[in-house]
Amino acid sequence: MNTRLVRAAGAAACFAGAGFLLPPDAAVAREVAAWFVRPVALPFAWKDQQAAQKRGDTAEAFARAQQILDLLPAWTDGYAVFAYRFALDGGSLAVSYAERASAALQRLRIALAWLEAGRNHAGRREVELLQTMAFLPEVAVTQEPRLAELLPGGAVALTDAYLAQAEVIHPSPAVREQYIFLQPERAAALLAAGDRRAALLVLDTAISRSAEVRDRELATEWRTRLDEVRRWLRGDTSVDLTAVRADPRMHDLLPHLR
Repeated sequence: MNTRLVRAAGAAACFAGAGFLLPPDAAVAREVAAWFVRPVALPFAWKDQQAAQKRGDTAEAFARAQQILDLLPAWTDGYAVFAYRFALDGGSLAVSYAERASAALQRLRIALAWLEAGRNHAGRREVELLQTMAFLPEVAVTQEPRLAELLPGGAVALTDAYLAQAEVIHPSPAVREQYIFLQPERAAALLAAGDRRAALLVLDTAISRSAEVRDRELATEWRTRLDEVRRWLRGDTSVDLTAVRADPRMHDLLPHLR
C-alpha cells in the first residue's frame, strides 16, 4: 500500500479516536468547521460585497460585509473599515435635506452596534476597537454637523463613554491621546478599500482632534504631517512628503501616496 495513503489513514483514525475519547468543545468544533468553509466561501462573499458597494446599495454592502466577518470574526480591522464605510456612506439616501441628520444618526447607531458585537472576538485588540468606536461619532459629525444635535451630549459624550471603557481594560492616561494617533492606520485601511472620501473625513477629524494632545509641540508636528497627507490626497502633488515618509507613524499611508 502507498506510504502516503497509510499515513493519511492513520492520521484520520487518530483524529476520529480523539474525537470519540474527548469530544471537542462546541466553539472549537465550529472554528474547525470554519477552517474548511472560509477558503470556499470568502472569495464569493468578498466579490458580492464589492459589487454591492459599487452599485451604491449600502444595505446590501453591509449585509455582505457581515457575511465576511462571520467567516473572519477576529478581524477587528475589517469591523472598523466596514463600520466606518457604512456610517459615512449614504448621506444622499435621505429623501430631503431635513432628514439627512436623522439618517446619519441611524447609520451611526447601526455601525456602533456592529462594532460593539465585534468586541466579543477582539481579544487583546479590544482597547483599539473601543478607540475606533470613540472616534467614529466625531468623524460622522464632521460629515454631518447637525448630527451633533441628535446625540445626547453631542459626539463628545459618546467618545468619552467609549474611552472610559477602554481605560477600564487598560488603565493609562495614554488611552485618550492614543486614539488620535491611530487614525493614519484607519485612513490607510479606508484608502485600501477604495474609499478616499471617508479616509479624508478621518484625516480632517484627526487634524481637528490634534488640539487635544497635551504636548503642544507634538500636536503641531502631528497636525502638520496629517495636513501634508490630506493635501496630497486631494490632488496637491507639489507637497513635500519627505517628513511624512520619514515618520514611522505614517507607514501605513505610504502605499497610497505615490
